[in-house]
Amino acid sequence: MNLREIQVALQGHILDQDDAIERSVAGDDRLSARDRLGIYSYAYTARLVESLEQTYPALARVLGKPRFHEVAQAFVKTRRSRLRSIRYYGRELADDLESGATDTMTPMLSDLARWEWALAAAFDGPDGAPLPVSAVASIAPVDWAGLRLRLHGSLQRVSLRTNAVDWWRSATQGGERPQEARVIPRMEWVVWRVDLTTSFRSLASDEAWAVDTALRGRPFGQLCASLAEYVGEDAAPIRAATFLKTWLTEGWITGLDVET
Repeated sequence: MNLREIQVALQGHILDQDDAIERSVAGDDRLSARDRLGIYSYAYTARLVESLEQTYPALARVLGKPRFHEVAQAFVKTRRSRLRSIRYYGRELADDLESGATDTMTPMLSDLARWEWALAAAFDGPDGAPLPVSAVASIAPVDWAGLRLRLHGSLQRVSLRTNAVDWWRSATQGGERPQEARVIPRMEWVVWRVDLTTSFRSLASDEAWAVDTALRGRPFGQLCASLAEYVGEDAAPIRAATFLKTWLTEGWITGLDVET
């Protein structure tokens, strides 16, 4: 076997338990060929489990290490690492937890994973220089309808339906552990980073919709027109202007693009 064939065969052994490579591995009195290969299989799983624990520290604390390792190992068995960076492995954990619901804790655990992924994604998101509030002063009135907002690359949107944030605070900040995992009316959140500081806050339903609209690249005029469905035609312009000022103040906007 050449090097390429050995690499493919070793991958097949680790991922699919294909034993073909055993014929090319020498054993000795200390370790058989199968035992030698088992070291690589164990290391593959262990490294991915370690990565998941780094991404989901609060989930690991809530579940406890033994239970978390069971969940993580099951995830590794069904979700192969397909990315060059191990940092981005594990995005589907929240969905897998939700689809495998076993008890009343599961919805909260799924939300907790979704929350921690957003926090990690915001922290690792691309840098961007926030615009000052004064940046809008240069926008001509005729250009406002076609104005598109470029939001900070770290900004993440999360919708949660449980008290997962309370559990996260308890696990990471030493607060009192919630008495139960509760389903609550859906809450909208935004997570972002300025320099090295990650922040988050909840959103009213109309602001959440407006953020999502801006993230899709819709122009400001369309945002205002559609916002009228939430707050009425008279209130929509003032509400939109308030959003814009708030987003600039909080460092969410890195660019203003005017259609020509």
